[in-house]
Amino acid sequence: MKRPKSVALVAGGNLSNSSLAHFWLLSEMLGPVKASSYRLASRIANTLGAGHPVKDYREFDACRLVLLCVPDRALPDVIVDLCAAGISWLGKSVVLCSASLGSGHLREFSARGACIASLSAVPGFSDLLYLLEGDKPAIRESRRLVETRERRSLTIERDLKPLYLAALTCTGTLLFPLVMTAMEALRHAGVTSTLSFNMIEKQLNKGLRAYARGGRRAYTRPAELASQLRALSAADPALARYLEKSYQLTQQLLEQPQPVRQRAGASKAATAGIRPLSAAVTESNYARELVTTRR
Repeated sequence: MKRPKSVALVAGGNLSNSSLAHFWLLSEMLGPVKASSYRLASRIANTLGAGHPVKDYREFDACRLVLLCVPDRALPDVIVDLCAAGISWLGKSVVLCSASLGSGHLREFSARGACIASLSAVPGFSDLLYLLEGDKPAIRESRRLVETRERRSLTIERDLKPLYLAALTCTGTLLFPLVMTAMEALRHAGVTSTLSFNMIEKQLNKGLRAYARGGRRAYTRPAELASQLRALSAADPALARYLEKSYQLTQQLLEQPQPVRQRAGASKAATAGIRPLSAAVTESNYARELVTTRR
């Protein structure tokens, strides 16, 4: 007698390059696959080489783990449909596969007795490291699918994914205009692109190592900033304005007292919530203005 499949999947969009295709245990565990149409569900099951298409959610009731792998914009409608499907959610785990959304978007299932979590590949690790965030039972179910001898997972508590995303924003979106400013400054100085890339890469690595050794104590103020701003302003005023504002915000951030460690028994949510600087909005506006003018 065949073992009942314990995993159900709601899917949409293009899953040909999805991380799900790399979860080899999925072929043994996946049962019903639901999509916006039966034809699409059939195509997704064929792409994954696992599961079988279904026209409704009836078979989901027998599954212990429900995976949601749909475009972020489609998630609200999927949640409404699932909550109206008459499924008993008590004891089930619902896991959202999304790079930008977390378990906080699955509260409707939590209110019905389910454990919730989110799953996403960590950028830069060639699909060998995954972030799991949410309730411990749902994380345990997810780890069975994700982890292998080569692939590992990083687990964080429920509702803390925005802090992880903030780190990606700092090292991606907000770092981009700084790198662009550095490249443009070197270009105006007559340095070739290849050498500029190498110089900036080494500077970024040097800064990261310095912070790893000394934390914020490793920060040093730039020398001769006024002359830098004058030269940059003559070459490109927008770059000079962005550099000056970035420096001002850096000083404002580093002049703040360091957060006190959480006292025993204090609320974790209180220490997890970080009050943003009002000037951070200004920095974001300048970065957006700088990038837009170069398109």
